[in-house]
Amino acid sequence: MATRPGVVTARSRGPARFVASAAFIHVATYLLVGLIASRALDYTDLLGRPVISDYYLPYGSADLLASTALQVLRGALFGLVLLPFCGVLADSRWGWLWVWSVFVVIGILGTPAAAPSSFEGVVYTRLPWWFHLVGLPEMVVQTLGFSVWLHRTLRAPAHPTAAGPRRVMGALVVASIAFLGYTAISLAFAFSAGTDLASGSDGQVLGQFAMPLLLGFLTALVARGRWWAPAHALLYLSSVVALALYQGLVLGSTGWLYVLVAPVLPLMISLAMTRRERLSPAQSQRT
Repeated sequence: MATRPGVVTARSRGPARFVASAAFIHVATYLLVGLIASRALDYTDLLGRPVISDYYLPYGSADLLASTALQVLRGALFGLVLLPFCGVLADSRWGWLWVWSVFVVIGILGTPAAAPSSFEGVVYTRLPWWFHLVGLPEMVVQTLGFSVWLHRTLRAPAHPTAAGPRRVMGALVVASIAFLGYTAISLAFAFSAGTDLASGSDGQVLGQFAMPLLLGFLTALVARGRWWAPAHALLYLSSVVALALYQGLVLGSTGWLYVLVAPVLPLMISLAMTRRERLSPAQSQRT
Protein backbone atom coordinates (compact mmCIF):
# COMPACT_ATOMS: atom_id res chain seq x y z
CA MET A 1 0.00 0.00 0.00
CA ALA A 2 1.52 3.32 -1.06
CA THR A 3 2.01 5.94 1.61
CA ARG A 4 1.37 9.66 1.30
CA PRO A 5 4.42 11.74 0.22
CA GLY A 6 6.33 13.07 3.22
CA VAL A 7 5.18 10.33 5.60
CA VAL A 8 8.08 8.33 7.02
CA THR A 9 7.42 4.67 7.71
CA ALA A 10 9.39 2.33 9.97
CA ARG A 11 11.23 1.02 6.89
CA SER A 12 12.79 4.43 6.17
CA ARG A 13 13.24 5.31 9.85
CA GLY A 14 14.65 1.90 10.69
CA PRO A 15 12.87 -0.93 12.54
CA ALA A 16 15.20 -0.68 15.55
CA ARG A 17 14.43 3.02 15.97
CA PHE A 18 10.69 2.39 15.78
CA VAL A 19 10.85 -0.42 18.36
CA ALA A 20 12.97 1.78 20.65
CA SER A 21 10.44 4.60 20.29
CA ALA A 22 7.59 2.23 21.16
CA ALA A 23 9.48 1.02 24.25
CA PHE A 24 10.18 4.56 25.42
CA ILE A 25 6.61 5.77 24.82
CA HIS A 26 5.16 2.80 26.66
CA VAL A 27 7.43 3.27 29.69
CA ALA A 28 6.79 7.02 29.80
CA THR A 29 2.98 6.74 29.60
CA TYR A 30 2.91 3.71 31.92
CA LEU A 31 4.88 5.45 34.68
CA LEU A 32 3.09 8.79 34.35
CA VAL A 33 -0.47 7.44 34.29
CA GLY A 34 0.37 4.80 36.91
CA LEU A 35 1.77 7.42 39.28
CA ILE A 36 -1.33 9.60 38.94
CA ALA A 37 -3.69 6.63 39.36
CA SER A 38 -1.84 5.28 42.40
CA ARG A 39 -2.19 8.64 44.16
CA ALA A 40 -5.78 9.26 43.11
CA LEU A 41 -7.03 5.77 44.00
CA ASP A 42 -4.78 5.13 47.03
CA TYR A 43 -3.38 1.80 45.86
CA THR A 44 -1.95 1.03 49.31
CA ASP A 45 -5.46 0.78 50.74
CA LEU A 46 -7.10 -0.59 47.59
CA LEU A 47 -4.74 -3.54 47.11
CA GLY A 48 -4.82 -4.41 50.80
CA ARG A 49 -8.56 -5.09 50.91
CA PRO A 50 -10.00 -8.61 51.36
CA VAL A 51 -10.03 -10.83 48.25
CA ILE A 52 -8.06 -8.20 46.31
CA SER A 53 -5.01 -8.75 48.53
CA ASP A 54 -5.16 -12.46 47.63
CA TYR A 55 -4.77 -11.54 43.96
CA TYR A 56 -2.18 -8.75 44.16
CA LEU A 57 1.10 -8.22 45.99
CA PRO A 58 1.09 -5.28 48.44
CA TYR A 59 1.55 -1.92 46.74
CA GLY A 60 5.22 -1.00 46.50
CA SER A 61 6.53 -4.52 47.18
CA ALA A 62 7.71 -5.09 43.61
CA ASP A 63 11.17 -3.72 42.83
CA LEU A 64 10.85 -0.54 40.78
CA LEU A 65 13.99 -1.16 38.73
CA ALA A 66 12.92 -4.70 37.84
CA SER A 67 9.37 -3.63 37.00
CA THR A 68 10.65 -0.77 34.83
CA ALA A 69 12.88 -3.21 32.92
CA LEU A 70 9.82 -5.39 32.38
CA GLN A 71 7.92 -2.43 30.93
CA VAL A 72 10.80 -1.74 28.54
CA LEU A 73 10.45 -5.33 27.30
CA ARG A 74 6.67 -4.95 26.95
CA GLY A 75 7.04 -1.74 24.98
CA ALA A 76 9.61 -3.32 22.67
CA LEU A 77 7.25 -6.24 22.04
CA PHE A 78 4.46 -3.79 21.19
CA GLY A 79 6.79 -2.16 18.68
CA LEU A 80 7.75 -5.50 17.12
CA VAL A 81 4.10 -6.53 16.71
CA LEU A 82 3.19 -3.19 15.12
CA LEU A 83 6.15 -3.10 12.72
CA PRO A 84 4.32 -4.76 9.77
CA PHE A 85 1.49 -2.22 10.04
CA CYS A 86 3.56 0.98 10.22
CA GLY A 87 2.85 1.97 6.62
CA VAL A 88 -0.91 1.64 7.03
CA LEU A 89 -0.90 3.45 10.38
CA ALA A 90 1.27 6.31 9.11
CA ASP A 91 -0.91 6.78 6.02
CA SER A 92 -4.12 7.10 8.06
CA ARG A 93 -5.03 10.05 10.25
CA TRP A 94 -7.02 7.55 12.36
CA GLY A 95 -4.11 5.18 12.87
CA TRP A 96 -4.01 5.96 16.59
CA LEU A 97 -7.65 4.86 16.90
CA TRP A 98 -6.96 1.47 15.29
CA VAL A 99 -4.05 0.83 17.67
CA TRP A 100 -6.06 1.93 20.68
CA SER A 101 -9.04 -0.22 19.62
CA VAL A 102 -6.80 -3.29 19.54
CA PHE A 103 -5.59 -2.53 23.05
CA VAL A 104 -9.09 -1.99 24.43
CA VAL A 105 -10.88 -4.85 22.67
CA ILE A 106 -8.18 -7.55 22.76
CA GLY A 107 -5.77 -6.39 25.44
CA ILE A 108 -8.23 -5.20 28.12
CA LEU A 109 -11.81 -6.36 27.63
CA GLY A 110 -11.31 -9.52 25.58
CA THR A 111 -8.05 -10.91 26.95
CA PRO A 112 -8.07 -14.76 27.07
CA ALA A 113 -6.84 -14.66 30.69
CA ALA A 114 -9.23 -14.01 33.58
CA ALA A 115 -7.67 -10.60 34.19
CA PRO A 116 -9.21 -7.73 36.15
CA SER A 117 -11.50 -5.48 34.04
CA SER A 118 -11.89 -8.20 31.38
CA PHE A 119 -15.01 -10.18 30.52
CA GLU A 120 -13.29 -13.38 31.64
CA GLY A 121 -12.23 -11.74 34.89
CA VAL A 122 -15.78 -10.70 35.72
CA VAL A 123 -17.07 -14.24 35.15
CA TYR A 124 -14.27 -16.41 36.53
CA THR A 125 -12.71 -14.52 39.46
CA ARG A 126 -13.87 -13.59 42.96
CA LEU A 127 -12.81 -9.98 42.53
CA PRO A 128 -15.72 -7.61 43.33
CA TRP A 129 -17.41 -6.04 40.32
CA TRP A 130 -16.47 -2.51 41.39
CA PHE A 131 -12.78 -3.43 41.27
CA HIS A 132 -13.11 -4.34 37.59
CA LEU A 133 -14.45 -0.84 36.94
CA VAL A 134 -11.99 1.10 39.08
CA GLY A 135 -9.00 -0.14 37.11
CA LEU A 136 -10.41 0.66 33.68
CA PRO A 137 -9.65 4.41 33.55
CA GLU A 138 -5.92 3.89 34.14
CA MET A 139 -5.60 1.24 31.43
CA VAL A 140 -7.77 3.13 28.93
CA VAL A 141 -5.92 6.43 29.41
CA GLN A 142 -2.44 4.84 29.30
CA THR A 143 -3.13 2.87 26.12
CA LEU A 144 -4.74 5.95 24.55
CA GLY A 145 -1.69 8.05 25.33
CA PHE A 146 0.60 5.36 23.92
CA SER A 147 -1.45 5.03 20.73
CA VAL A 148 -1.68 8.77 20.03
CA TRP A 149 2.00 9.43 20.79
CA LEU A 150 3.28 6.48 18.75
CA HIS A 151 1.06 7.42 15.80
CA ARG A 152 2.35 10.98 16.01
CA THR A 153 5.95 9.76 15.66
CA LEU A 154 4.99 8.00 12.42
CA ARG A 155 3.27 11.06 10.93
CA ALA A 156 5.57 13.75 12.38
CA PRO A 157 7.56 14.31 9.15
CA ALA A 158 4.32 15.23 7.35
CA HIS A 159 3.26 17.52 10.22
CA PRO A 160 6.49 19.06 11.52
CA THR A 161 6.65 21.12 14.70
CA ALA A 162 8.72 24.25 15.25
CA ALA A 163 12.49 23.77 15.58
CA GLY A 164 12.64 24.84 19.24
CA PRO A 165 9.98 22.49 20.65
CA ARG A 166 11.23 19.70 18.38
CA ARG A 167 14.75 20.07 19.73
CA VAL A 168 13.55 20.07 23.34
CA MET A 169 11.39 17.01 22.73
CA GLY A 170 14.28 15.27 21.00
CA ALA A 171 16.57 15.97 23.96
CA LEU A 172 13.94 14.62 26.33
CA VAL A 173 13.64 11.43 24.30
CA VAL A 174 17.43 10.97 24.20
CA ALA A 175 17.75 11.56 27.95
CA SER A 176 14.89 9.21 28.79
CA ILE A 177 16.11 6.35 26.62
CA ALA A 178 19.71 6.82 27.80
CA PHE A 179 18.43 6.83 31.37
CA LEU A 180 17.25 3.24 30.88
CA GLY A 181 20.95 2.36 30.93
CA TYR A 182 20.92 3.03 34.68
CA THR A 183 18.19 0.41 35.02
CA ALA A 184 20.30 -2.17 33.19
CA ILE A 185 23.44 -1.40 35.21
CA SER A 186 21.53 -1.40 38.51
CA LEU A 187 19.96 -4.77 37.72
CA ALA A 188 23.38 -6.19 36.81
CA PHE A 189 24.81 -5.00 40.14
CA ALA A 190 21.80 -6.38 42.02
CA PHE A 191 22.12 -9.82 40.40
CA SER A 192 25.89 -9.95 40.95
CA ALA A 193 25.41 -9.06 44.62
CA GLY A 194 22.60 -11.61 45.04
CA THR A 195 20.14 -8.92 46.06
CA ASP A 196 16.50 -9.99 46.36
CA LEU A 197 14.70 -7.85 43.77
CA ALA A 198 11.39 -8.46 45.52
CA SER A 199 12.65 -6.39 48.45
CA GLY A 200 11.92 -3.22 46.51
CA SER A 201 13.70 0.10 45.93
CA ASP A 202 12.43 3.03 48.00
CA GLY A 203 12.10 6.61 46.82
CA GLN A 204 15.22 7.72 48.68
CA VAL A 205 17.37 5.28 46.69
CA LEU A 206 15.73 6.22 43.40
CA GLY A 207 16.25 9.91 44.13
CA GLN A 208 19.94 9.60 43.24
CA PHE A 209 18.99 9.33 39.56
CA ALA A 210 17.13 12.66 39.36
CA MET A 211 20.24 14.77 38.76
CA PRO A 212 21.80 12.37 36.17
CA LEU A 213 18.50 12.46 34.24
CA LEU A 214 18.53 16.27 34.21
CA LEU A 215 22.19 16.31 33.20
CA GLY A 216 21.46 13.90 30.34
CA PHE A 217 18.68 16.15 29.09
CA LEU A 218 20.91 19.26 29.15
CA THR A 219 23.70 17.37 27.39
CA ALA A 220 21.38 16.27 24.60
CA LEU A 221 20.39 19.91 24.10
CA VAL A 222 23.94 21.21 23.68
CA ALA A 223 25.73 18.17 22.17
CA ARG A 224 25.99 19.61 18.67
CA GLY A 225 28.93 20.00 16.30
CA ARG A 226 32.27 20.49 18.04
CA TRP A 227 30.58 20.40 21.47
CA TRP A 228 29.39 16.80 20.96
CA ALA A 229 32.37 15.03 22.60
CA PRO A 230 33.16 17.65 25.30
CA ALA A 231 29.52 17.78 26.38
CA HIS A 232 29.44 14.01 26.90
CA ALA A 233 32.78 14.00 28.73
CA LEU A 234 31.33 16.60 31.08
CA LEU A 235 28.15 14.49 31.38
CA TYR A 236 30.13 11.51 32.65
CA LEU A 237 32.14 13.54 35.18
CA SER A 238 29.12 15.46 36.47
CA SER A 239 27.03 12.27 36.75
CA VAL A 240 29.77 10.58 38.79
CA VAL A 241 29.99 13.60 41.09
CA ALA A 242 26.19 13.82 41.47
CA LEU A 243 25.85 10.11 42.32
CA ALA A 244 28.78 10.17 44.74
CA LEU A 245 27.51 13.24 46.59
CA TYR A 246 23.95 11.93 46.82
CA GLN A 247 25.02 8.51 48.09
CA GLY A 248 27.42 10.03 50.62
CA LEU A 249 25.11 12.74 51.91
CA VAL A 250 21.69 11.07 51.65
CA LEU A 251 22.29 7.31 51.69
CA GLY A 252 25.19 7.44 54.16
CA SER A 253 27.90 5.75 52.08
CA THR A 254 29.25 5.88 48.54
CA GLY A 255 29.58 2.75 46.40
CA TRP A 256 32.47 3.92 44.24
CA LEU A 257 32.44 0.99 41.82
CA TYR A 258 28.76 1.60 41.05
CA VAL A 259 29.25 5.36 40.87
CA LEU A 260 32.06 5.00 38.30
CA VAL A 261 30.38 2.28 36.19
CA ALA A 262 26.69 3.28 36.24
CA PRO A 263 26.97 6.37 33.95
CA VAL A 264 28.89 4.48 31.23
CA LEU A 265 25.95 2.77 29.47
CA PRO A 266 23.69 5.87 29.55
CA LEU A 267 26.64 7.85 28.14
CA MET A 268 27.11 5.38 25.27
CA ILE A 269 23.39 5.50 24.44
CA SER A 270 23.41 9.30 24.42
CA LEU A 271 26.54 9.37 22.25
CA ALA A 272 24.92 7.07 19.70
CA MET A 273 21.60 8.92 19.63
CA THR A 274 23.16 12.38 19.25
CA ARG A 275 25.79 11.30 16.70
CA ARG A 276 23.97 12.98 13.80
CA GLU A 277 24.10 16.31 15.64
CA ARG A 278 27.90 16.44 15.27
CA LEU A 279 27.90 15.73 11.52
CA SER A 280 27.55 18.23 8.72
CA PRO A 281 24.21 18.09 6.81
CA ALA A 282 25.85 16.24 3.90
CA GLN A 283 27.46 13.67 6.21
CA SER A 284 24.22 13.23 8.17
CA GLN A 285 22.30 12.38 4.99
CA ARG A 286 24.85 9.74 3.99
CA THR A 287 24.62 7.87 7.34
